[in-house]
Amino acid sequence: MTLPPLYKYLDVAGAKLTLGNGTFKHAKPSDFNDTQDLTIQSIFAEDIEEALKNLTSGFTDVILHNLNEEATCSSPMKEKIAIIQQIYRANPGAADLVRAELMNAGEQIYNVEYFRKLAQAHIAEINEFMQSYRVLCVTSHKDSEHMWDKYADKHKGVSLRIQPNLAKDSIFQLFRPVIYREKRPPLYEDTLDFSAGSLFGDHEARIKKIIERIIYTKTLDWQDEGEYRLAIPIRKNERPWNTLPYHPEEITELYLGFEMEKHNIDGIVDMARTVNRDITIFRAKRDGNGKLFFDQL
Repeated sequence: MTLPPLYKYLDVAGAKLTLGNGTFKHAKPSDFNDTQDLTIQSIFAEDIEEALKNLTSGFTDVILHNLNEEATCSSPMKEKIAIIQQIYRANPGAADLVRAELMNAGEQIYNVEYFRKLAQAHIAEINEFMQSYRVLCVTSHKDSEHMWDKYADKHKGVSLRIQPNLAKDSIFQLFRPVIYREKRPPLYEDTLDFSAGSLFGDHEARIKKIIERIIYTKTLDWQDEGEYRLAIPIRKNERPWNTLPYHPEEITELYLGFEMEKHNIDGIVDMARTVNRDITIFRAKRDGNGKLFFDQL
């Protein structure tokens, strides 16, 4: 994927740390402004009771759609699925009988409150797991009034352009765009897809897809930010961290807020040129209509 120009907004203190230490801060989810970010709020799109009914009524169809596929679930369910497949292949009419029996059994098959508590515990466990990720958030907008106001101390800070060094296989190549939607996504978008995936799917691929959806989805309230993210998990037995170094030449442009104080400008410019002597530096200004534009220094 070809990335657009990407920018990191910082206040003066953040800019000095970033330029002075040669690192970017990678935040953990609990530090985010959006407290629901990198979380899930539900297991399924529908209520647990409705989801359980859908799982029950759709179980036979899931088996029939995968009649000749080997189950990938763990034992003893894997062996049970193989037996059911064998029965359905030998006697297709058995599937209709089982489907009717399951529908008639209704709530006797499951305990709604038990599964609701189980789901709540699972949600809490996943949300806690997501705290092990470290995320660098940037934007494709260099002239966003909202971003300058909120993340660059009301135009007193800076914006840095990050340009991945492809020759050095820069980790910044892995930035991905955030997808904006009305609500936070459930863990499983479709109940029957969950059932089929649980029984016959590639479990590692499913987990990866779920985690990526959690990381790269935000609600519509944040869509003006045009966000891209680099998300990195802390590996097992790895010491917690919150900064990672960049290659100096990857900081290619510096944008100074139009409200930035003179003594801060001189200091930040000196630090930026120490990091990358070829950096291009701009000062934000407003035109006659109040719109932001940038003059190169």
